[in-house]
Amino acid sequence: MRPALPERRSAERFPTALDGWFASETTGTPTACGVWDLSATGVRLVIPSLADVPLEFALTIPDARTVARVRLAWTSGSYYGAQFIGEPIA
Repeated sequence: MRPALPERRSAERFPTALDGWFASETTGTPTACGVWDLSATGVRLVIPSLADVPLEFALTIPDARTVARVRLAWTSGSYYGAQFIGEPIA
């Protein structure tokens, strides 16, 4: 059995079940996504595999009444990790 890897995140994350969306960089078409984890510094999203996901975008989370700028940090299949950039827009 391998020992657990140390936690590398700078902020505790919390599981969520929120819906969100962002606009395609090329067409401006909104793309729905699931917000699975949320922390003070970032978010884990579930995005359909055929989506046009920009490197930086405004993420809208209606139930949290939030729009925030994010930058992609990692991806694994349909899962995407993003860091918040600056203060929330709304």
